[in-house]
Amino acid sequence: MTQENEKRPNISIFLICTFFYWFALYSYVPTMTPYLADLGISFTMIGLIGGSYGFSQMLLRVPLGVLSDKLGKRKVFIILGVMITALSSAGMFFTHNAYIILAMRFFAGVSASAWVIFTVLFMGYYDRSMHASRMSYLFMTNGMGLMLAKFLGGLIADKFGHEYSFLLGGGAGFIALILGFFITEKAPEIKELPTLKSLFGVIKNKNLMAMSILGVFLQMVIHSTVNTFTPQAASEVGADLMQLGVLSTVASIPSIIASFICGKLFLRRNINVCYVVAFSFLLFIIGTLIIPFTASMFAVYVSTIILGFGSGICMSALLGYCTSTVDEKRRSSAMGFFQAIYGFGMFAGPVIVGLFVDRTGLSSGFFAAGAFAVIGFILAFVLLGKSKVGNNLL
Repeated sequence: MTQENEKRPNISIFLICTFFYWFALYSYVPTMTPYLADLGISFTMIGLIGGSYGFSQMLLRVPLGVLSDKLGKRKVFIILGVMITALSSAGMFFTHNAYIILAMRFFAGVSASAWVIFTVLFMGYYDRSMHASRMSYLFMTNGMGLMLAKFLGGLIADKFGHEYSFLLGGGAGFIALILGFFITEKAPEIKELPTLKSLFGVIKNKNLMAMSILGVFLQMVIHSTVNTFTPQAASEVGADLMQLGVLSTVASIPSIIASFICGKLFLRRNINVCYVVAFSFLLFIIGTLIIPFTASMFAVYVSTIILGFGSGICMSALLGYCTSTVDEKRRSSAMGFFQAIYGFGMFAGPVIVGLFVDRTGLSSGFFAAGAFAVIGFILAFVLLGKSKVGNNLL
């Protein structure tokens, strides 16, 4: 029996825990923006609520990664993360106050900061040469959790009221918490504690910095559209709560398919990462500009499918290669930096688009998201040039 086969039961538990972790974070997202709008909350405030999820991640992911590296521990941070997920999701059931909802979504972002530890612990199960392909499988699990959460969240909201999608998330978070105790930790042996100098060395890594900047624009597009204002566009053309759940599910399916394709693609050598990332941003440009020009439910579905497919390609590429030139004992710090930087996009995208929507209407918000995608497309060529990647990775 190979070493990998011996670890497989632990990997299975880890992946199931990951599934419920993401389920808890997104069960209420499909219907949240129309729900908040029905409560009379302004689109600027809705943008802040959506952005707070990324703001807390921007603040916490680097310190969390550094602390994990310094302690040589992963599992304890995963357990704390899923516990906060359960509490923040269930907590929104009990209030209609915009500021409390803002705080709860902020804490959901605190929980999501633990994703840096999930990714690093998972990479520790495999040799470095397998990271790019195996990371796409982790992203597939993430996508499956999102897909089922959004579908069931929309169904529960339609049948019982939006508030009950919060309870659904809380229950999933509790399941993830139980599973978290059974994860087998494979932390690196830390012979030298991280210092500010060594952290600065990680940040100076050109590969990591390029992927982080591109991650900002990826998240600006996705979190200002699919995760915040696309449901409002669907609601304005007559979608009910069930259809909003289906809509969000439609985004997850192409994302999962794209992740699977990337997992196979990245096993080959000499893949031009510049073209892969640029292609995903081209899809973002098309997806964001469909809705302003053809306001119909069909257009919303087509836009969502295109954005989902582009997201799966882009995130698989960025996650697979962002730490490819960082040694194992600094990998949490590097992944924390990557995810903290793209957390800025999760915050800034919804806030900027929310301001546009409040002042000039929903269509202008999608034009703003399209502008983010154009910048990302250009930066893919500027930052990555003719870089080719394969099993040896940059």
